[in-house]
Amino acid sequence: MSILNIGTSALTAAQTALSTTSNNISNINTEGYTRQRADQVTRPSSYQGDFYLGAGVTVNGVERIYDNFLASQVRSYTSQEAQQGSFLSYSNQVDDLLGSSELGINDGFDAFFGSIQEVANDPTSISARQVMLTQGELLASRFNTLDSQLGQLERNIDNDISVAVEDINNLSQGIAELNQAILEAKGSASGANPNDLLDKRDQLINKLSEYVSVTTVEQSNGTVNVFVGSGQGLVVGASQVDLSTISDSSFNPPRLNIGFGPTQIDITNQVTGGSLGGALQFRSDIIDNTRSELDLLAESVVTAFNNAHSNGFDLDGNAGGNLFDPSATTAADINMVITDPRAIAASSGTNIGTGNNENALALADLQTDDSLVQVSAGPPPVTRSLADQYGVIVSDVATRTRQAEVSQETQQALLQQTKQRFDSVSGVNLDEEAANLIKYQQAYQAASQIIVVSNTIFDSLINAV
Repeated sequence: MSILNIGTSALTAAQTALSTTSNNISNINTEGYTRQRADQVTRPSSYQGDFYLGAGVTVNGVERIYDNFLASQVRSYTSQEAQQGSFLSYSNQVDDLLGSSELGINDGFDAFFGSIQEVANDPTSISARQVMLTQGELLASRFNTLDSQLGQLERNIDNDISVAVEDINNLSQGIAELNQAILEAKGSASGANPNDLLDKRDQLINKLSEYVSVTTVEQSNGTVNVFVGSGQGLVVGASQVDLSTISDSSFNPPRLNIGFGPTQIDITNQVTGGSLGGALQFRSDIIDNTRSELDLLAESVVTAFNNAHSNGFDLDGNAGGNLFDPSATTAADINMVITDPRAIAASSGTNIGTGNNENALALADLQTDDSLVQVSAGPPPVTRSLADQYGVIVSDVATRTRQAEVSQETQQALLQQTKQRFDSVSGVNLDEEAANLIKYQQAYQAASQIIVVSNTIFDSLINAV
């Protein structure tokens, strides 16, 4: 191997390294870019009789400085942080809703029981009785409005599910197309990795993890398979399978679930992570539980007040009937059936008279009766007062909201730390690249001197001949 060939190889290697370093510097602000490095290796030495003589250097390839483990951690923490963020955003709305002084049930209870006490104080007062009816209607309206607001949140979730599914399908289609492009690029370049395409694919996978938790498996041919749920293959090689929204008619009104593939297999309960997982978690943990508990409370209100009211007599001596509609036992449809203030049964059956207030006092005593809401049948049965039941509903939502807030802060910190670790490996460091630029520049200049020396030796040889 001649000095000229050795010098030429050094010059070419230094030039490739300079180009790679310059590319790193120019892409320092490019989102998703991974630092690259020219992989230089020694050329095979040649045997010269009694020894091996070096043959110079060659560039074996330009590789990405990439840590698969850290990249997987970034995707995992991204998915978990997005899930907690989505859950927290929704949960805060319910927390504010339940604690609102305009819509909160406890404030409605206080106003209603206060009006009942006013009737007990003056059972013949038509105005006091009218206020009681008005407060009862307002209490029922609070139940109706809360349920309506929760229903609107559920419809918002359906809309978010539709948008997320569409975005997921677009991202997975992009990943499948990049898989095909990478496969073709490697085939036409004798197996060399198309680094820019790999960066774009990783960027799409990271974006996908913001919507749903994903698992990736790299194949020997350079493609990546992407799985969601319990192993459903969203992207397999250059093929992609669509998610879809399917109607679940077991709920009234029907809600949207997530289907997989042409047969639309329901995988809703298997989807976790990301904003989509957070919305689904909120729907099952907060919306469903809160509406169920509110329905139990509404049913208890109807039963308790109707039973107590039917024990009394109104101003005209008629037996008290139902105060609330007995067929409407959910928060959505609870309503009062008495509209005439004279029909309020404030008197007791044992002492009928216009000034009797014993049944009104019995209605007022319901405020502190801790046996009205049966939470479980036992044994022993677990019961609560009306106000305590609502307090538990508010407390449960507030606790879950606070837990989500703390969890999101934790996930944000973990994500930030992991991103910093990933960037320390794969990100562009200007100080390091500037040092490399000087190093490879000096190597290029030195290689140029090898060429000059080679020419000088050749000229001397020609002159000597």
